[in-house]
Amino acid sequence: MVAESYKVSNNHKKDLTESYARKLGFSEDTLEILWATVDTLEEILVRNKVFEQSREWDHIGVKLQDGKVVFPDGFEKVANEILRENQLYQLFLPEEDGGLGFTQLMQGVLTETLAYHDTSLQILIMIGLSVLEPLILYRKPYFEDVIKDYADGKRVSGYVGFTEPQAGSNLENVRSTSEKVGDEYILNGTKIFISNGGYAETGLFLARNMVDGKAQGTNVFLVKSLDNIEVLRLEEKSGLHASPTAQLRFENVTVPEEAIIAEVGNGYSKVLERLMGMRVGVSFQSIAAAKRGYQLAKDYSETREQFGRKIGEFPQIQRKFEAMEKTIPRMEEYGLRAGYALDRYIKGWVPAEVGANGKPSAEQTAAELVPGTARGGLVHYFGSSAKLYNSEIVNQMLYDASQIFGGLGFVAESDVNRITRDARVNSIYEGTSEIHSWLIGKTQKALSMMPNFMRPYQQYKEPTYYENILFERFPEVREWI
Repeated sequence: MVAESYKVSNNHKKDLTESYARKLGFSEDTLEILWATVDTLEEILVRNKVFEQSREWDHIGVKLQDGKVVFPDGFEKVANEILRENQLYQLFLPEEDGGLGFTQLMQGVLTETLAYHDTSLQILIMIGLSVLEPLILYRKPYFEDVIKDYADGKRVSGYVGFTEPQAGSNLENVRSTSEKVGDEYILNGTKIFISNGGYAETGLFLARNMVDGKAQGTNVFLVKSLDNIEVLRLEEKSGLHASPTAQLRFENVTVPEEAIIAEVGNGYSKVLERLMGMRVGVSFQSIAAAKRGYQLAKDYSETREQFGRKIGEFPQIQRKFEAMEKTIPRMEEYGLRAGYALDRYIKGWVPAEVGANGKPSAEQTAAELVPGTARGGLVHYFGSSAKLYNSEIVNQMLYDASQIFGGLGFVAESDVNRITRDARVNSIYEGTSEIHSWLIGKTQKALSMMPNFMRPYQQYKEPTYYENILFERFPEVREWI
């Protein structure tokens, strides 16, 4: 019942996705494959009863046994069916490699589909794309076997080894080191809060570029195995219990010079580009949690009775649902437009509707007229706006969904409680809401260079109940976002 209602609620998202995909140059055949992929994922998730299994997965959680990550029964089976048997990653390869060139926009749609059923499972699956994407973007012979293994389903998942105790949103503060010895680099350092850490054998590692004992920029490396990487611990978290969040120690990990991604000493700026994609992904996690929480609360309100009538008939409850129904499409707008803008940015273009020098224009012309700093500001604006808007609003929405359940919403075994716990981190990881509010403010000067630019929020006549809460928490973004 829930899965079917999820499909019905997605008409707005489908129309908007197809509109943006056509602007990106995707054919009708590719769009058909996208929706067929969504249907395939739905079939796998429903057949494996992920809705039901996720309760047990949350209760048991992921464990660290003898230095190895062990998932609850059935968890890896579903992931392997999606990645090994159906080779999901293949779709994201360029056409010359037999793929379809799926982009961030498509990744967002699939992220939402997976996260609607179980966010821990979605994290295990989709972070692999955060590793695969830069390998394709900065391609070199050393990456080819990994790219092929991902496409063939021989490698699953991935990790991004960036965060350290003193380096969260500001990755310039990393203390991990990379030192060249001959034709190899020696990697050392400790990373924290690493999703899929200790399980995924393939990952990215950010470190200082050490030359004669001094740091000269940063490097990002492809690490192909878990050799000399120790899992110090798995974090005990409030939610996402089936998703390993590890503290990893890299001790004299040796990689060839060819393992460097992009440029020597310029890893930090390249990392920023990739972080935007991960932040957009969190916005789609938030959309999924909002839809799931809404549907659970709606279904419950139609069966639970108090004072001789269904609780869904009370005006106070009806107002909450009306606000959810009005706000969820806006969340979709933010998420999809951020994915589209990032896809355009990678190609060096800007969306035509942004315009330049006060005049709307074709995208190629707009790209020529809009300064590079403005283009960078544009994509950061969309990425941070989607992350802030969706992650803050979903937390307020799930608060109301739990409230509708009454005491049952406070019980850890209830679905609405688990989803609420899982989504709480959305406004924290990949940059806190406070950091993104600051980043959005920094983009305003760049956006002023584009006279025709219209913020997504400006197309609506009045704010919703949830937007008002957002603006109370972050009053500065009312005019910015």
